Amino acid sequence: MYDIIDHTADIGIHVVGKDLEEVFINSAKAMFDVMIESKADFIPAITVPLNIKTTNSNKTGFFPHEILFVKWLQELLYVFETRHLVFTHFFIDRITDNELEGCAKGLKYDETRHHLKCQIKAVTYHKLSVVQKEDGWHANVIFDI
Repeated sequence: MYDIIDHTADIGIHVVGKDLEEVFINSAKAMFDVMIESKADFIPAITVPLNIKTTNSNKTGFFPHEILFVKWLQELLYVFETRHLVFTHFFIDRITDNELEGCAKGLKYDETRHHLKCQIKAVTYHKLSVVQKEDGWHANVIFDI
């Protein structure tokens, strides 16, 4: 599903998906897998709707879908940090280059069920890429830890 990218003092992932939706979902799963070790027997009881939008401005040098990708992971990390929710299931109802509608499902962080493996502080644009290749979509992202 994903590979760890070696990076000095940070951690990165390389993720593949058959389409843009799948690479977003697989990246979210990978991010939480890097952060949290969970017992496999719990049912996600909390659903958080997500509606993420970006502008068409390309002042950053990144494509709109790359900016959307970072905002997607940033939003999931923000909810984890502020609401202490561990997500295991991700759904995307609609995705374009500039907008994503969907939800994430999980439950409250519980020390008896979860173990924090790695504290991710931020999703970065450093070495970011989300590209379509012959075998599907590939994404690289570095997390500040």
